[in-house]
Amino acid sequence: MKLTDFTNSLLRNSTPPPSTANDLGLGDKIMTGGGRLINKDGTFNIVREGHTVWTIYQNLVEMSWPRFLGLVTLFYGLINALFAFLFWLMGPQSLSGMANKGTFEQFSHAFFFSIQTFTTVGYGGITPQTLGADLLASFDAFTGLLAFALATGILFARFAKPRAKIRFSENAIITPYLNGESLQFRIVNLRSNKIINLQAQVTMTWLEHTPSGKKRQFQQLALERDSVNLFPLNWTLVHPITEDSPLYKKNTSEIKKLETEIIVLIQGFDETFSQSVHVNSSYTCAEILSDRKFAPMYYAQDGTTVLELDRLDETIVINAHKKNISSD
Repeated sequence: MKLTDFTNSLLRNSTPPPSTANDLGLGDKIMTGGGRLINKDGTFNIVREGHTVWTIYQNLVEMSWPRFLGLVTLFYGLINALFAFLFWLMGPQSLSGMANKGTFEQFSHAFFFSIQTFTTVGYGGITPQTLGADLLASFDAFTGLLAFALATGILFARFAKPRAKIRFSENAIITPYLNGESLQFRIVNLRSNKIINLQAQVTMTWLEHTPSGKKRQFQQLALERDSVNLFPLNWTLVHPITEDSPLYKKNTSEIKKLETEIIVLIQGFDETFSQSVHVNSSYTCAEILSDRKFAPMYYAQDGTTVLELDRLDETIVINAHKKNISSD
């Protein structure tokens, strides 16, 4: 066998089949039962079961703010309750002011002393009276210093983590465009910061009936424009529905039968954080409307441009036979 033939054979064997070439890593066997693959907020619609790895730092950085603050408060209360219990075990002579008090009062006395020591406040109203209490108070203060250092680092990491606040229109639309039709949706930056060099990738997935059963298909959709250098206004992404498009000559009823989903990946560079940011979202077949066009979001006023963010989802019903409509 010639070297060129051998090389071509390797290339053919390493090239993924068409059904999986654009699957984004989701695989063509995944089924949704009428659900969606990607949630509106960009998370995967997948429930993990079995053994999973839980890493303290990563989970504390990525979890929601209410859950994070709840865990910090719970840890703060439990660790001080533990030290209070140890002080209480040493007896009423271990701390000043504990003698001649009931059990609950002794424990609360030790609990608030632990808080003062843990936070290094040190009011001075309660003091250790024995060597064991002194050693335990020293360890309490040391634990507090480490805990606050870690909490401060995690809190800073949560604030410093770059997150793009790019919002997607609630629906995608199929609208007349030039001499045919197009699939359109639009995005806008809810913040006033600069995001540059935005790139978009749109993939359509649907269920196809084969002799072996249902199989999920993927195809990347060609966009009229898949990147913009600047993003000061809204960006309407347009996929012209040509003969090469999987949406060609399909109405919304046919799209629903195929359990179609449009998966969107957006990536750009955030000048505030000097880092790349990305957002994901999707449109299910139920969120694709026809015979609509997007209402304008901005207008000129006194030499400046006013962008109305609240009009991102607003559409206008149009004549289905109207042609030569371009994106705004």
